[in-house]
Amino acid sequence: MPYEAANLPDRLEGDAESALESAASHLRASPRPAGTTPARSREILRGRQERDLLAWARENTRLIEPAVYLSRFEDAGEEHRVCLDVPTQRYFKATHAGRFGFSVVALDDGTAELTGATPLEYIERLLLQNSLFNDQIRLEGVAVETQGTVVLTSQPNIHGGEVCAEEMSTFMEKLWFKPLHGLSLGRPGALAFYRDLDEVAAFDAHPGNFVKDDNGVVLPIDLVLLRADAALQKAFAPHLD
Repeated sequence: MPYEAANLPDRLEGDAESALESAASHLRASPRPAGTTPARSREILRGRQERDLLAWARENTRLIEPAVYLSRFEDAGEEHRVCLDVPTQRYFKATHAGRFGFSVVALDDGTAELTGATPLEYIERLLLQNSLFNDQIRLEGVAVETQGTVVLTSQPNIHGGEVCAEEMSTFMEKLWFKPLHGLSLGRPGALAFYRDLDEVAAFDAHPGNFVKDDNGVVLPIDLVLLRADAALQKAFAPHLD
């Protein structure tokens, strides 16, 4: 599904993050609710960000008709549907309608829990993937399907082989991430990591979200990334050495 053939909106060549950064900046201005429970506050904020993401897409010619892509995508897990464009060797990805992947939040009892991400959490996760791991994820646009809003992105297809748990851990530890022992959120058995240098946490680290390229370089491709707030940092403490 080449970019031009898909009739997706025009973008600046060579600027993989411009739309991601623009959308993130727009969503950071979404007003946060006050005077309600944390769960209700999160629900309201999610709705406001979804509304504002659609407004951003309309203003920036990034609104895509579902008919452009629906027949080409296949389910690829709990977060995305995917399509490989062979000529450009890029994977095009669409979130499931009305959902924005996953994030992690701290609960009142001091533990951490996987939960549905807000639109801003999802987009900031992609920005972290680009900045931390030199990925080239692009925000292609936003669509509205029957069941809700969809975010469409693309990223390079990396040829390579499987990665074992030891190789994943070695890769992350070289980047100063420490394992969060006993905290497995996402796929059963998935690893989790935290780096206090910039308060970034990484979850759902399993062989399906890593690849070892033809040169033997280990690369993550779809981790759940976030910057931990004070409550999450407190929840991580028992899981660190």
